[in-house]
Parts: sequence; C-alpha cells; structure tokens
Amino acid sequence: MKKTIHLLTSLLSLCLLVHSGTLIAATPERDETIIQGVNYVGITVSNLEQAAAFYQAGSDLEFVEESTFDADIAEALLEEPNTAIKTQLYRGVNAQLRFMEFVEPEGESAAGLSVLPVPVNGPGIAHICFQVADATQSYQHFVEAGATPIGNPELVQLNARNPVTYAYATDPDGIMIEVEHIDFSQISRPRKNDYRIRHVSLATGDMERIVAFYSVLLEEPDPRRAGIGGTLGGDTFDQVSGFPGTQMEMAWFQVRNLELEIVQYYSHPPVEQDYPRPLSALGYNMMMFDAVDLSAARALVESAGGRVITENLSMDGGEVFFARDPDHNLIGIQSVSSSNPFSSRNFADNGT
Repeated sequence: MKKTIHLLTSLLSLCLLVHSGTLIAATPERDETIIQGVNYVGITVSNLEQAAAFYQAGSDLEFVEESTFDADIAEALLEEPNTAIKTQLYRGVNAQLRFMEFVEPEGESAAGLSVLPVPVNGPGIAHICFQVADATQSYQHFVEAGATPIGNPELVQLNARNPVTYAYATDPDGIMIEVEHIDFSQISRPRKNDYRIRHVSLATGDMERIVAFYSVLLEEPDPRRAGIGGTLGGDTFDQVSGFPGTQMEMAWFQVRNLELEIVQYYSHPPVEQDYPRPLSALGYNMMMFDAVDLSAARALVESAGGRVITENLSMDGGEVFFARDPDHNLIGIQSVSSSNPFSSRNFADNGT
C-alpha cells in the first residue's frame, strides 16, 4: 500500500528552539502517512515505584494504567520468556512513557539489568528530553530527586540570543535524561503548556544510515539537520555533553506528537554493536509507533533496510509487530483505536 505525503499549505506559526541555538520553524504536520505518531517510549527500570517518584518530581507525568506483557510478547522478545514484565504507563501533554520492571520466576532481578544504560554517545536510544518553562524549576527538582548531572551541574545556555538552557543528567538507575528550560517571558508567542516531552533521542555511529532508514519509515525525505559532518561543537556543547572537544551532527523528524532526534558524536565515536541490547537491560528499550496499516508499515520497515522480528501479535487492545532498525534499536509498530489509552491520538493539539 502506497501513501502520499501531503504538506499543509502554511507553516506552523510556532517556532521551536533547537540545540544549534537558532530559531527554526517546526516541521509542518503531514497527513496520510503510515506512521501516525509515537504511542510511547519504553524504559526498563529496576523498580517501578522508584522510577515513578523520580520522573513525577520534575515533570507533569500522570499515571494511566498498570499492566503485564502477555506470554506471547515475552516469548517473542525475551531471552528468558518466563520472566515477568510488569509495566506502568504515564502520560504527559504530548507523549507517554511506559516503565517496565523485569522479574524472573524465582523472584530475582532479570539478568539484563546488569547491562549498563546507553551512554551519551550511544549507540542506541540514549535519552528523552523534557522541555519546560523555566519557572517550573524542573531540572532542580530532578536533581533533588536523585538525578546526577553528566556535564556542568548548572543549566547551560548554548546561544545568548535564545532564552533556553540545557542539562544532561542520569536518573537513579543511570538512565539519561535531558532537560530544556525556556524563559517564556522572552519569547513572542505564549506556550500553552509548561511541560512537554520534546523528543526521544537516538545516538548513532552512522548518521546517514539511520537517517536514511527513518526517512523511509516516516515518509519524511528531508528532515531538519544541523552540523553535517560533525561541525556542531564548542565549549557550551562540552559543558552539556560532558565530552571535551565535542564535535557532533544532529537530525530531527517530527512524528505527530513527539520528535525523533538523531545524534552522532564524531569526536567520541560509540562502540558499535553487532547484537541487540536485551529488552530487560536498564534504559530505553523500545519506541512504539502508531500505524494506520500494519501491512503497509511492515513493507516500509523492510524497504527501509530494517529487520522485522515478529509476526503480528495481540497487545494492549490492538495488534503489533516488532522490528529492529539498522542500529538494532527495537521498534514496535502498533495499530490501536484512537480511544485506546496507548494511542498517540489522545493528545489535544498534539501537546503543542
């Protein structure tokens, strides 16, 4: 099934502030694409209650529901299929996080928890970004709740022209988050929400390969890009990343309700992996995309150079199949009704 991308005739009036320190218009919304949004980002944590307390300390996330993975999902994705997978879904104004706790039958922690979270430079799903009003003091609340700064312990302004400050930190499990504070009094158009999840970020060792894959999957051949060839850098970038001599490149895809960011650190190349991370390894474990047609989405994954790893399975009141992108990141392609709590279509104005 072939879909045609339609661009709206006018650009969105709201401008987004991006890492490069320049004002860039938001990517126009698209219609008639197979992938319609991001249902949630999955995160493996050591303890559901501890994770919920931490993330709610610095964000607007609200509990939606608790559930377990069905046996056929566990069998398809886990090395130890008898491992119990308890999950909790939390919702912000534009996106959702699904925290997952893995416990083996004997009550011991799953073996994958010994694998460290993805580092700043990857490879893998490295972080999510909370973009908030400066008045929320979100970053400070995260630190008080146990966050450990990665670079400068204070928020850093990348460009004096823009009222945005940034910080990278890790949660109590060592999982990376980014926090962007915006001084709303310094921007011309008022924002509707004090909190939102700005993006989910993939760190890669091969920018062109991963951009090519998502350009096909998301039917967006011309994503925003900055620092092509590794030309983004400087002291302020060093202070955020924690890497001296940072040289990096970035790309962004807007997927309805959530942005997909891709980063390559040329100055600090990641150690490439020939195998996928275990689902039970601490950190971000999957991106669940919302599709209008699973057969068409499967064809897109395969034509883009991805690897489909399951048949269609029942999950969360809908159907899903799982695949790997060229960096072995796990992606789910799910079809659910718009009224389903997992659907990306549950957000008013997509959380803008």
